[in-house]
Amino acid sequence: MGIKYGHLLGNSEKVPIILDSKNNAVSFPPIINSDRTKISKNTRNLLIEVTAQEKNAAEDTLAVIANVLQDAGFKLFSIKISGANNSTPLLKPKNMILDADLVNKILGIKISVPKMISALRKSRLDVQSRGKKIICTIPRYRTDIFGEMDLVEEVALGYGIENLEPTIPESISVGQKAKITTTLDAINSIMIGLGFSEVMNFGLISQRVLCDYTKRDSSKIVSVSDSKSQEHTILRNALLPGLIDTLSRNIHESYPQKLFETGVVFLQKNDEIKEEIHLACVRAHNDVSFTEIKSVLQSFLKSTFDLVCRTPTSTNPMFLVGSTADVFVFNDKVGEIGVISPEVIDNFKMRIPITGFEIKLNGLILNK
Repeated sequence: MGIKYGHLLGNSEKVPIILDSKNNAVSFPPIINSDRTKISKNTRNLLIEVTAQEKNAAEDTLAVIANVLQDAGFKLFSIKISGANNSTPLLKPKNMILDADLVNKILGIKISVPKMISALRKSRLDVQSRGKKIICTIPRYRTDIFGEMDLVEEVALGYGIENLEPTIPESISVGQKAKITTTLDAINSIMIGLGFSEVMNFGLISQRVLCDYTKRDSSKIVSVSDSKSQEHTILRNALLPGLIDTLSRNIHESYPQKLFETGVVFLQKNDEIKEEIHLACVRAHNDVSFTEIKSVLQSFLKSTFDLVCRTPTSTNPMFLVGSTADVFVFNDKVGEIGVISPEVIDNFKMRIPITGFEIKLNGLILNK
């Protein structure tokens, strides 16, 4: 642990350390705890220490832990922090005023103040009333209550969500799908009609799948800080890698396999991140060919937009040399098509030939 988190201290001349009354090191936050603090079945006393970058966050976490331990039968003691003029944990509750009229307005009901008080007490809040003003005492461990709207939610929970009758909000217009949504629905229906199954992958992907396995340029990828998963660290800038990865996870299924996806990709241009809507599809079986996948592209463009395309030969490391082309519509390049490179297929530990294409839909939809 010390090696893993040691970099957090950098080159600081001063480091935090917790010592006991005998000057023994108890903890060296945020790096490691002392071997003396190991818990066994014979442990009777616990020192709870929370490390955080923000003091209030540490106090909130410590208050929750302290209350849990107190419910388990432990007796709590505070520790004074030198130089800070306070002690911890801080378990003093706070008071918050709730307006009864606000509750009825937000929830769309008409209940009396006594019923609101009963609902709040069901949510384990101590309550007193002064006319239409309700004084709520918030336990220290309720770190999720910040303002009046949170208290309105507590009333709803205590009153019973099932007892609230949903109503349609007043509006001067009738809701309807946006044009782009209607077009995308039509695109999905056409692709399904062509025999393809829809896939919905995450907008986040790993660099391994997006670039390394597919031999794509990784110089302009957009990374996400503090990702919770190594498989979801990059904002995707293409759909095809994700579809090939999906095929690699479905090798137990029979062939041919035909998949498509419509979704948003993220492109970095001039230090700005732009969003585009793309369509990608793949076919996997032993007799795939460039002509076959091109016929799918042509059928899609004709059925959806009444358009034709040109496919001049090009090169792309993700595709097989001599079996790849750019896709042009209105003399603008909108995508790429071809037979996936055997090296890329091998990177995904597959043994079945694959063809595919990916095109940008933004301009096509707007010109429809």
